[in-house]
Amino acid sequence: MPVHPLMPVAAATALGAVLAAAPAPATASATVQQTLLTCQVATTSERPITFSPPVKLLPRTVTAQAGIVLTGCTSTSPSAAHLRSGIMNVHSTGRASCAGVRDVRGKGTITWYGADGRQTGVSTVRPSVQKVAGYNPGDMLLGGRVTKGALAGSNLAGTATPTSDVRACATKGLNAVHGTGKITFMT
Repeated sequence: MPVHPLMPVAAATALGAVLAAAPAPATASATVQQTLLTCQVATTSERPITFSPPVKLLPRTVTAQAGIVLTGCTSTSPSAAHLRSGIMNVHSTGRASCAGVRDVRGKGTITWYGADGRQTGVSTVRPSVQKVAGYNPGDMLLGGRVTKGALAGSNLAGTATPTSDVRACATKGLNAVHGTGKITFMT
C-alpha cells in the first residue's frame, strides 16, 4: 500500500475505537459474531495518537486524534476479500485518565487499498464505547461501528500496545502516544 507522508492518517484513532469495543463471548442466547476482516494496526512516526488536553491521573474530557495504518489484512468473508490495507483517520472525545476512558464518541474514515495498492473504497466509522480500562488511553479510538461504505454495518474491536513511554502519564500528563496492535471487523 502506498503511504503518502502528507496523507492524513486516522488508523490509530480507529484502532483505539476498535480495540475498545471488543465483542462479548457468545452465549446460548446470543448471536455468534462472524469475523469479516482482521488487520495489523500501527501509528506512524509522523502521526501519533494525540490528546488535548493531555491525559492525566484524574479523569477529564479529552479529545483524541490519530494516524493509524492498517496492513496485512486477511479476510474470512468474500465481501472483504479485496481489502488488504488502509489508512484510518479518527477524532474522538471521552472522559479519560491514565487508568481508562469512558463515554467515547467520535467520527472517522478508513480509506481502503487492494493488493495492487489502488484505492478500493472508503468507510465511515463511528467510534463509540462505554468504557475502556487500561493504561493505554489511545484505545478510545479502537472500538465502534462502520456506518457507511465498505464493511457497513460491521463492528470493530481491537487491542493496542504503546510503543512510546507512557510512564509519566500520572505525574506529567500524556499528550501523545505511539502504538501497534490488531483490529477486527465483525458482523
